[in-house]
Amino acid sequence: MKTNRSISSALLSRFGLSLGLSLGLLVMTACSFFKSDYKSISAEELKVIIEDLPDSQKRVLAQSEQARKALIDQFKKACQLAQAAEDEGLDKSDDFKQRTALDEERLLAAEFSKRNLDFNVGYDELKKYLDENKAAFDTAYPVISGDKDNKATPEEKQQVGLMWADSRIRGVKGREAGLVKDQQVISKLKFRRANLLADLYAGLLGERNRLSPEEKASYIAANPSADIDKLRARAQSLLDRVKGGESFETIANENNDDGTRGSGGDLSWVAKGMMDSDFEKAAFALKKGEVSSELVRSQFGFHIIRVDDRRPAKPAPNDPAKSPASAPAPGAPTPASAEPEEEIRARHIFVITQDADTFEQRLIDEKVKRAIEDATIKYEVAIPLDFTVQVPGFNPNSSRSRPGGGNSGSMRGGSALDNR
Repeated sequence: MKTNRSISSALLSRFGLSLGLSLGLLVMTACSFFKSDYKSISAEELKVIIEDLPDSQKRVLAQSEQARKALIDQFKKACQLAQAAEDEGLDKSDDFKQRTALDEERLLAAEFSKRNLDFNVGYDELKKYLDENKAAFDTAYPVISGDKDNKATPEEKQQVGLMWADSRIRGVKGREAGLVKDQQVISKLKFRRANLLADLYAGLLGERNRLSPEEKASYIAANPSADIDKLRARAQSLLDRVKGGESFETIANENNDDGTRGSGGDLSWVAKGMMDSDFEKAAFALKKGEVSSELVRSQFGFHIIRVDDRRPAKPAPNDPAKSPASAPAPGAPTPASAEPEEEIRARHIFVITQDADTFEQRLIDEKVKRAIEDATIKYEVAIPLDFTVQVPGFNPNSSRSRPGGGNSGSMRGGSALDNR
């Protein structure tokens, strides 16, 4: 089951709301924010967003009408979700207000930095600002880092704090420079608020559509592969057979739910860092010829592990950390923390738990997808049917771009609703 945080971050991309990282971050930023109304996207707003894209992505859009249409659809859907979020009152929530304030500081800092490339903040100044504003940072930290359970080390948290201080200092400079009155900055701030609303709405849908105990029980009854208790019992029965002296390889060949069926569960030679962390910890704790005495639970399922052999790990080719040049000088003492690296030849008997681990989130996603589709029907957005893309030094004739692309011409107006 995914965490609450992952629900909102995954839904927008899962249901067709991203065209890659850079476009995905910009998709939500093209919504009009006039009087908190996302019912229209103007040609000028599209122009502002497209100008912020890297030239490589502009070329793709300039050459491909299909890519431009897809991006327009992304903008439209984002605005529809933002309207739905307003109807739910999410624009009045403390979460929205806090995240908006932080995002505003980030944008002002970024815009100020773009216009003042020589501006720099020294470490001592950052440290002083962080120390003097510790309470504000502690409040902002879970939001800006995603570390709501405070699992970061003090050093990691300190690093986040220094970056936060740098952003805050640059943001203040941006305000002093009057950037809050700059029309492009104003538009981008409004666009980012739309993005936050769409994200909050996706999270709300995820929470609202959680499965009831009856729904879970019904699914499990119809799908035995989703019953984690039965899967655990099955794995335990296999372990009992191994302990009773039956052939490990035979049991693996008869039962494994992965590609090792037919090869006696052979995983070949594995080194640390190659496997699931829980599997790796249990496997490397076994001696040569030893079988795990208890079931091992990984992110993939239940395992019974046997280690057939162990050997020193071979350095990876061209690995500076393991090259002779990086080795201690002859006679030099080995660092106390250094441990000889090993590889193990391992086998496993495997019972997969994929359906049991994922069915709940999958069913939630199906419900959310339907709710998002309903929102796209309920909320209308007026938006140009196409747009041109200007790319410095790019000749559209050499790439046979379709009408509407290229590096000249005006935005074509109109509404996406005209042809409905």
